[in-house]
Amino acid sequence: MLTPPTKPFEIAERYIHLRKRCLPSAWGDIILLFNEMVSGPIITLFLLFMGNRDVLMVISAITRAYSAWSEWEEYHKLRTVIQDMFLIMNQRGGPYITTNDSYYLPYVFADAMVRLSA
Repeated sequence: MLTPPTKPFEIAERYIHLRKRCLPSAWGDIILLFNEMVSGPIITLFLLFMGNRDVLMVISAITRAYSAWSEWEEYHKLRTVIQDMFLIMNQRGGPYITTNDSYYLPYVFADAMVRLSA
């Protein structure tokens, strides 16, 4: 049996923030994210091996890539927590509030977790 998380609203808030960042809806933002996570480090390493020894460029590219990949990993971990909250909510009787906007569904699941723990 799954156990409810301890701070469901903080998890829902962070999940929504990371969903905006990791799954952008605009094509330009998708290209920027891909550039930050994949293309930027590859181009930087290529330039480094070709003889361009700009240390600040390398550090900047590595820092941005590390930040983007760590947010991507955190997003997927929180996604499984949100799915667990959904399953717990369905096991125990369903939601107590509803919404038609899928953007706010993590808050519905968080509300159900708070009501179940009370």
